[in-house]
Amino acid sequence: MMTMRPLTSRRPPGAGLALALLACHWLAGCAGPGGLLAPSGKAPAFRDPALSMQSAQQIVVPGKSTQADVLAALGRATVVRFDSGFEVWVYRDRPARSADSRASAEFVILFTPSGVAKKTRIRPAYDAPGG
Repeated sequence: MMTMRPLTSRRPPGAGLALALLACHWLAGCAGPGGLLAPSGKAPAFRDPALSMQSAQQIVVPGKSTQADVLAALGRATVVRFDSGFEVWVYRDRPARSADSRASAEFVILFTPSGVAKKTRIRPAYDAPGG
């Protein structure tokens, strides 16, 4: 006859702590900027919230302004790096989390591989379809 032993769940030492840390990490990510618990209000596009897209474009001088200059003047941007060494920095007046990002105006800067601004442009916000 076969004896049945009750199944016991044995966790490795420290598993409870690891699970608690994982939960804290998840909650911190949700509460941080752009996270699930972040305020849904409009975040400023630039370090100075009063700065307009047009004013920012006047600050950046193609052929002269460097990435360090722009970072100091405008703050962090969304950066796209290309294999050629060129970079595009994008500043949006609203986060691009929605399905239709056309509703957000953008200020775009193209940097050469040496880190100097080559071109700038402003893409205006467009009305969402049906809106």
